Amino acid sequence: MKQRRQNGFSRWAPILGAAAISALTGANAFAAERVVHVGQGGLQFVDEASGTKVSTIHVGDTITWVWEGSMSHSVTAGSCPDDNGGGGGYVYGGGSCTPNTAWQSSGLHPAGFTFSHTFNDPGTFSYFCDAHGNSMTGKVVVQAATTIGPCKPEPETLCLNDGRFKVQVEWEKPDGSSGHGTGVKLTGDSGYFWFFDPTNIEVVAKVLNGCAITNAYWVFGAGLTNVSVHLVVTDTQTTPPAVYTRDNSQGSAFQPVQDTGAFPSSCP
Repeated sequence: MKQRRQNGFSRWAPILGAAAISALTGANAFAAERVVHVGQGGLQFVDEASGTKVSTIHVGDTITWVWEGSMSHSVTAGSCPDDNGGGGGYVYGGGSCTPNTAWQSSGLHPAGFTFSHTFNDPGTFSYFCDAHGNSMTGKVVVQAATTIGPCKPEPETLCLNDGRFKVQVEWEKPDGSSGHGTGVKLTGDSGYFWFFDPTNIEVVAKVLNGCAITNAYWVFGAGLTNVSVHLVVTDTQTTPPAVYTRDNSQGSAFQPVQDTGAFPSSCP
């Protein structure tokens, strides 16, 4: 595990707007650095790439949290059983949260502070702000190092666009139980996932080549569910593999995905 702290915003200015990619040796030859904004909109952790509080990365990647706004916040590893999804009321110490030892807490700091942590193990890592508890939470989903190559069809994986794009879905129910959706291919570009019963469709996904129109591959999706959903689409032919994610909050109706700029680095 690697951690870095720095008081000062200037160091990270060059990476805002895109992940800084550095070539490394070892199992993960292309480690990435991902930016998460701390305090955006008041009480939110916002991942630069996904636009949500969930960061989906690979083993060996680094998350750099960048503080902004007028309040002090922390990045503290741990969980909040009564997580309200982040961006809740302006209440200090809102909700009961339990820290863990996934990393040493950043401590409370104002705008201009940065904090980094490298994730060397796969898994899901939740975190929160000490000052705002369950009103300000985030999550890092660390996937195993990606092997460059065509997608391999599996029960939990859809391979679309001639096997170039790998599509996977994770779900979580209000009682905390979770799992992966089972994929069913419909056409070369589309398919759906079921969670609890093969006859009950939960999420539909489609990946299209829109390079001639928007100079990007497109991702469309729809859901017939209100449980927590984490949709991950991976381009297996880019180096490093480009990853697109979208999340549905617990208890909310799945919002349609119509992103005609999902993979701008995948053309031509």
